Amino acid sequence: MDRVGELFNEICKMILMLVYIQVLWVVFTLLGLIIFGFGPATYAMFTVMRQWVRGNKDLPIFKTYFNAYRSGFKESLGAGLFYLACGMILYVDLIYVQSPALKGLLMVICFLYAVSLFYIFPILVHYDWKSPVLKVKCSVLFGLSYLQYTLTLFAALGAVYYLLYHVPGVLTFFGISIGSYMTMWMANQVFRRIEIQAGIHNVKVNDSLIKGGGKV
Repeated sequence: MDRVGELFNEICKMILMLVYIQVLWVVFTLLGLIIFGFGPATYAMFTVMRQWVRGNKDLPIFKTYFNAYRSGFKESLGAGLFYLACGMILYVDLIYVQSPALKGLLMVICFLYAVSLFYIFPILVHYDWKSPVLKVKCSVLFGLSYLQYTLTLFAALGAVYYLLYHVPGVLTFFGISIGSYMTMWMANQVFRRIEIQAGIHNVKVNDSLIKGGGKV
């Protein structure tokens, strides 16, 4: 019974943390007038999520979130606007393009866009690379190189959101944060395997390029 009670307490604590981080995400997104706040707010949320999935769940959430929002504002703003613009272009194209061949090509591009979108913020908060182009390229390459993880993530997100959709009010409180946590968890598995593979093939992984060092 004690173990059941501890598990229940951990679940309740995690739910409250997810609710709190989603409140912060909404507030800081609104502070940026949505368009200019989405990227930095999401970057800050993934920064916190990265710490959680790497075992540091006792960090000061607001301080960590605010510092990440401020320090990563410029880079994440650019990423947010870039993916928003690309998403809008693809959406309009899917509506108006009539050619079956072009439709098929657009579906492939949309899949690559989705893969990149799911990996870009984990990459931004994990790797201290200077080139934005490199980060975008790796967001696609990582997702395709470890396609089994990517497809598992898509399936898991679909299943979770399908279940949560049928529970009134749940998505309002942690619909964004739970998806971000799942995405960061899966991305962290990919990052670890990439770094392990680099070690197996005697490729030096420079810990200075990993934010917070290479150790979990």
